[in-house]
Amino acid sequence: MSVTALEQITDTASPEPAERSPDDLRQEIKEKKEAIAETLSRVDERIHGAVDWRAQVGDHPYLALGIALSVGCLFSGVFKRRPGPQERIMEALADGVENIADQVRDRIDAQFGWPNRGGALKATAAALATRTAMSYLSNQLGRVSKAPGARLNRSGNNIK
Repeated sequence: MSVTALEQITDTASPEPAERSPDDLRQEIKEKKEAIAETLSRVDERIHGAVDWRAQVGDHPYLALGIALSVGCLFSGVFKRRPGPQERIMEALADGVENIADQVRDRIDAQFGWPNRGGALKATAAALATRTAMSYLSNQLGRVSKAPGARLNRSGNNIK
């Protein structure tokens, strides 16, 4: 049965004060100091193990992953960039062009009676058409917004 240093300190029977010599007292004090130092060393190791984040992540990887994910979501929501007016206009134009491209594709499909095969080809053609239209609109808006003294109102028209 192992005895801890603290138990050694408290369980030591003290002989009668008259029987103790100064050398015995010094030896006993030295032993108690060593026992206390050993106990403090163990406590220090346990505290360092409890607050060492690397050890905690090693012991609890799924909890650490959950905490990291939660903190990341929290920060991404707090520091989320708000789109400016021009970005909102471009987004609305992109949605409009995408809707028009879908309508044109549906009309072409209905006109020619194409079967539902070749979805990837149709999607690629629609994406190219949408990208071309967006490039054109972006260039047009870029020219308008870079004109000296040009300002856009809420509908995206020039204010003179």
